[in-house]
Amino acid sequence: MWDDAVTDDLVRAALAGAAELRQATVRLWGPPEAELAEVLRAHEDGPSADGFADLEVTTCLRDGELEVVTRYAPTAQPAYDALLAALHAHFGAQVFSDDDRTVDEVVADLLRGRGATVATAESCTAGLLAGRLADRAGSSAYLQGGFVTYANEVKTSQLGVEEALLQRVGAVSEEVAVAMARGARERLGTTYGISVTGVAGPDGGTAEKPVGLVHVCVSGPDGDEPRELRLGGSRAHVRARTVVSCLHLLRELLTTAGPV
Repeated sequence: MWDDAVTDDLVRAALAGAAELRQATVRLWGPPEAELAEVLRAHEDGPSADGFADLEVTTCLRDGELEVVTRYAPTAQPAYDALLAALHAHFGAQVFSDDDRTVDEVVADLLRGRGATVATAESCTAGLLAGRLADRAGSSAYLQGGFVTYANEVKTSQLGVEEALLQRVGAVSEEVAVAMARGARERLGTTYGISVTGVAGPDGGTAEKPVGLVHVCVSGPDGDEPRELRLGGSRAHVRARTVVSCLHLLRELLTTAGPV
């Protein structure tokens, strides 16, 4: 249909008068949307104010990531360069992509570039993290496999988590997240092991361990890196945000890690 459409005189006339429009996407992890808005306002009122008017900037918050999408004509390239420099200057390492790559692409490139492999051990996300890592073509180069270990008995039998530890601190704990990550890494012989254990809700929470409490850990050559997450929203949101948090934790470690 498109081949036929572009031969139409009206379509050809419309396309002939079209001006080039560029689009660039910057992605950040960590800062609140209000901080980004403040930086954009300061840039709009600053020395580059005249050029900023030539940029069409939209922002979006998605699972904890901030996207800054800018559209501009080629003549406004200096204005965009100034905006990009301002974002890097203010947010530093929180800018994890300024070339339109997603965190999935960044992690995949880092894993391939380092020749590293990964295994997952998931409780409340039940394979969502492994699925996200496997979404990209060629993921078999770095994703060795994963474990879905909802029941404590499976955590023990498949990952080697000690039963006494589970009884002492409970499945949703930093200690168990560390043991799960280590177990996945050891059993599949990978460079990194990533674990998730938490209370996704809507039921199952307690005063001590409420819905939205999630413990994650990446175990690698440089040791264990656990994180405690306190997430709000629906069950689906808690699980999705947990997966994104794990990808960013792995990204941060891959960015700063020593030789494999």
